[in-house]
Amino acid sequence: MKNLFLLMIVILLSNQIKAVDNDNSKMRLIKTERPIKIDGFIDQIWNEADSVISFYQHDPYYGQNPSQKTIAKVISTDESLYCLMICYDNTGKIQANSGVLDQFTGDVVSIMLDTYDDKRTAYKFAVGASGVKMDCRMVDDGRNRDYSWDGVWFAGSQVYDWGFVVEMEIPYKSISYDKNLNEWGLDFDRWIPNSNEDIYWRQYEQNEGLRISKFGRLVFDNLTPKSSGLNLEVYPVGIANATMMENGKYKSEADAGLDIFYNPSPSLTYQLTVNPDFAQIEADPYDFNISRYESYFGERRPFFTQGNEVFMASGKERSSGFYSPMELFYSRRIGKKLPDGNEVPLIAGTKAFGRSGNWEYGGFMALTGETEYMDEDDNDSMVTKIEDQAYFGVGRVKKQIMDNSTLGVMFVGKQTKNNTYGVLDIDGAFRGSNWQLAYQIARSFKNNEGDFAASSGFRKFTKSWAILGRSRIVGKNFDISQIGFVPWRGTAQMTALT
Repeated sequence: MKNLFLLMIVILLSNQIKAVDNDNSKMRLIKTERPIKIDGFIDQIWNEADSVISFYQHDPYYGQNPSQKTIAKVISTDESLYCLMICYDNTGKIQANSGVLDQFTGDVVSIMLDTYDDKRTAYKFAVGASGVKMDCRMVDDGRNRDYSWDGVWFAGSQVYDWGFVVEMEIPYKSISYDKNLNEWGLDFDRWIPNSNEDIYWRQYEQNEGLRISKFGRLVFDNLTPKSSGLNLEVYPVGIANATMMENGKYKSEADAGLDIFYNPSPSLTYQLTVNPDFAQIEADPYDFNISRYESYFGERRPFFTQGNEVFMASGKERSSGFYSPMELFYSRRIGKKLPDGNEVPLIAGTKAFGRSGNWEYGGFMALTGETEYMDEDDNDSMVTKIEDQAYFGVGRVKKQIMDNSTLGVMFVGKQTKNNTYGVLDIDGAFRGSNWQLAYQIARSFKNNEGDFAASSGFRKFTKSWAILGRSRIVGKNFDISQIGFVPWRGTAQMTALT
């Protein structure tokens, strides 16, 4: 393992951190007072908008001109940014497939916006030729995606005999941004499935793939985006049922809950939930597990997914899947399922997250109720057990350093009447456009016991060679089973590939 770290250090020292490639690829965002209808028909107003027509193939023929012409336009009102994508193609080759949010196939176009101009994070809004939408948050300079993020925006499409058209409206109050900026990072993408062609406005290195740090520029022309209105959403929930008893009488039950979402500014979000109802959430997929480790399930509950990227450790490699940091905060532990299938009730929870300059921050608190459940004892007999009432707390601070690198600290804790659980984490990543060194060091505690764990991952690709390395060490007493997902206690792992 020492040799692996030495190799990483040698490579880092031999590669000076260079300024991010940034040519003069710019678009002007012009303001209009005229209304724009989102329906896939090209209205006269689009003649006023700035446009780009120069796109490059990334796949399958890197650097070549696209096989089909694409035009992208942007324009704005005080309240919303609008995007028009005109995609030429033979009608018989266009795949206008149906689908659901974040899950569809066929011809797709997208706009990507770095609204903080931090060259690390961005929003992606994609629309298929059929009008089906996809949105996500791009993090770690485009290396990772958070599809749990769902914004409020609008899209329309039309297929013609010469191609198809997509229009998008993105309200400024639906996204977070730095109101002091007059430029954002910008790129467009088009996927042509008939020829397996992926094209961008900006050209990226083939070995790197998309990089937010190499986006073009969206320059505001006499425009200041406005997040108008109170930006307050309140969702009351009420449930009632009646059950006929054996004596012919009815037993009635009623329950109520409340969800509040508030954006006091484009850079700060508050959330509150009281006795939430998650009955509308899609069920977990079936999983047959005979291994020694528990199954992992992704979070689907809106209260926990919103702003989730703030609480993620740096460095996850989505494209290669080679390195993933340890998940020290696993929100599925809050309101978790018990062995008999019942769920621990979430009584209340509150969360705040936002950004200030080069800093990102987030805080989270939740209260769960006491619950009885059935489980096996040491003699394989079913007995009644009790899950104690618990308080959960999470705090996270992350700072952008050295232009495109990050350093973060996080604390996760759980308190019951008899036990205290927690973990303290330091993590971050050093990045260039074609390399990344991610690291993570954590200390757990369970009452008076605890242990250390650490992980690291290095990845570098050039046109002629590549090197990948990862390591993970988990102490025998590193137990965060009440707050995180690290089931591999007392293990060590190291992998190196060239």
